[in-house]
Amino acid sequence: MSKKINTMILSITAFAAFLVMQPVAFGAESIPLDLPIGLKVGETASIDSKLKMTLLDVEDSRCPSDVTCVWQGTVFAKIQLVKGDQDIGSYTISMETKEGNEQAIEGYHIRLTNVEPYPMSSMQVQPTEYVLTFFVSMAETNYFDSPLNQYNSGIPFNEIKCNSGLQITQRYDGRPACVKPATYFELIKRDWVSNIIIIQSRGVENDQNQTIQPVIKTGTNSGHCIGYCSKEFIITPEKITYTESGRDVSDKTKDIPFSKSNWNELVDLIDVQKFNSLPDRIGCPGCADAPIEWIEITSGNKTKRIEFENGNDIPEINKLISVLQKIRSPIVSSIESFEDCVAAGNPIMESYPRQCKTNDGMNFVEVVESHLDLQSQCKKHGGGWLSEFNECEYISEDQCLEMKGMFKECESACRHNDSDICTKQCVQVCIVP
Repeated sequence: MSKKINTMILSITAFAAFLVMQPVAFGAESIPLDLPIGLKVGETASIDSKLKMTLLDVEDSRCPSDVTCVWQGTVFAKIQLVKGDQDIGSYTISMETKEGNEQAIEGYHIRLTNVEPYPMSSMQVQPTEYVLTFFVSMAETNYFDSPLNQYNSGIPFNEIKCNSGLQITQRYDGRPACVKPATYFELIKRDWVSNIIIIQSRGVENDQNQTIQPVIKTGTNSGHCIGYCSKEFIITPEKITYTESGRDVSDKTKDIPFSKSNWNELVDLIDVQKFNSLPDRIGCPGCADAPIEWIEITSGNKTKRIEFENGNDIPEINKLISVLQKIRSPIVSSIESFEDCVAAGNPIMESYPRQCKTNDGMNFVEVVESHLDLQSQCKKHGGGWLSEFNECEYISEDQCLEMKGMFKECESACRHNDSDICTKQCVQVCIVP
């Protein structure tokens, strides 16, 4: 008798387990989480009283059961999800043979576990004949407030978090947004978002977001300058590429190692929204031959460059400017002239001639047009230079005008001495003031 009772209990238990594993009919009022859900194309299931899932379409590429294939194939199911009163979009779920094929969407894990009927070479299955079995469970993830609310509450742009399956980006108006990866690049094409992903600016791996490394450039460009007047620094997580360039000289480039920790500290100073909101030129950089200092940040296909005068007070990026100046300073091999001092971004005293003072107290005076310059010009024209009198002899009037001098067509050869004997001849003289 006891054996019969035990057999009956086992049968009831097995049957109950069988019932639990059967897909729940889509017409049920609300299906609890972690139960199999059976859907046909066009049917909708209400799940956990909060989520509605509609099966839109089925794409079956599985190998027919009576055929030997190299690739087993899979099934793709297109579903539409509504959470509460909000349509959260359509998604494609695949049924893979490997584990971990669930997809995290809006705080839920959705998994496609079975598709019936199985295809055969002699039978074509119509989309309306498929029955798909899904499992929906609660995802173990954090929930975050909307990116705009986070930003308005004072959270920095690079610290804003997105819910699972979304990535942070920047709208065309500078505000943050969380978007699905599948629609991300379409939004870029429409100029709705920028592909500056601040949360990934350090290059840290993240399951939700793409990694887009920014490139930071900075430098100076002197005004009236001879030689290497332009300095450019391209900063990446691994190195700094330093280039000196100018007119009539060959570029000089060298690479300097840059540590990851220094890179992270630098990137933490960048508030892209504030940086992009600044005008391209601040003050009057380059006016009256003053040096230009500049910063340029590129991420993806978005580039923003700002030019300003050395010493400008720019609250939005003052800390960034200070750090970049400290990075540049030791890289410049040496300051040996007024031009080098200006190119390094040091302040200029508007004296005559102008002077430039470095942070460590070195002072450089601008070399204005000197007697040596005039002497070389005189010799270049084939004349003879009298340095004591600032005169160039035996050159033409046009050549004298080029030297900005006063031309005398017939001067005495003895005009600068008291000799009683003097040849009577005309000497062409250019007197340079």
